[in-house]
Amino acid sequence: MVANKPTIKDVARQAGVSIATVSRVMAKKANTYTPQTAQRVWDAAAKLGYQKNSAAAELATRSSDKIAVIVSNPPTNFSTGILDGMQQAALAHDRHIIIFYAGNHSPQLLHQAIKDATAGPRAGILLVGSEIDLKSLKMLQDSQIPVRLVSNYSYELPLQFISSDNTELAAQSVEYLIQKGHRRIGLFGINHSHTGLQRRAGYQKAMYEHHLPIEQDWIRYGDYSYEAGQTIMQQWPDLKLSAVVAASDLVAMGIMRQATQMGIKIPQDLSIVSIDGTFLCEITDPQLTSVTQDFYQIGINSVLDLLGNAPSELVPFKLIERGSVAELPK
Repeated sequence: MVANKPTIKDVARQAGVSIATVSRVMAKKANTYTPQTAQRVWDAAAKLGYQKNSAAAELATRSSDKIAVIVSNPPTNFSTGILDGMQQAALAHDRHIIIFYAGNHSPQLLHQAIKDATAGPRAGILLVGSEIDLKSLKMLQDSQIPVRLVSNYSYELPLQFISSDNTELAAQSVEYLIQKGHRRIGLFGINHSHTGLQRRAGYQKAMYEHHLPIEQDWIRYGDYSYEAGQTIMQQWPDLKLSAVVAASDLVAMGIMRQATQMGIKIPQDLSIVSIDGTFLCEITDPQLTSVTQDFYQIGINSVLDLLGNAPSELVPFKLIERGSVAELPK
């Protein structure tokens, strides 16, 4: 009886690495693995008598023009612009985008998406809006594929990122409202993710620098959704705020909708600055003043930075005045 020939899976198991890592070592993809890892792979191949299939290796080499994009789907609309920018940059550099869905802050779906994304050779992995836990981090590091966080970051994680500065997004929103005479300012719709905590820190920083009080009820948590804005706004009569910073455009729209039903006028009774600045800000009545992130540029730069192994990057944003903020007597 003829023994089965060893496979790349056997080599990966023997070397204690992923199949994708073995493929990159066999294809001699520079800067995608350490010398120690390469030695383990070659030693395992020699011990098992593994011989590389040249046709399969050629296929693996060609497939390395693919960039895996893992998209978490919080109930906001920011990812469309990012994906458009990624696609544009990828096409310009003869790369192809493959999208993997990771749910709405679901660790299980994120782990599965990472497993699928690292199953074959990749030029890199971009994670859009994903909260990285320890298991996810280990899976990404073990793959030895270049990784970059997009529109989400934590200085505690050893991962490169590209994003707007979440702390400054909130801080400049508050600064603008203070310039317009507001003193009782709330922050509505954030969650307890890295992004939410960074925006809370920016809100608190601006309020403290102007020696303004922050009451506990002025920071209201949600999930960045339209429904969160509505639910939070139902508590409005007890808050006595003159202005709020909305954590997303959808939160702002939910606030406006509920305010209308309650007979509260925007901006006469309540001023709103929205974080994100997508097209939604222009279809409300009144139109929403926003701190506007350049999601399209973030998408473009995420691909360029990944391919060029550039350092982490914070992309500039701008405040766009529209009609949702009233100026109060100072």
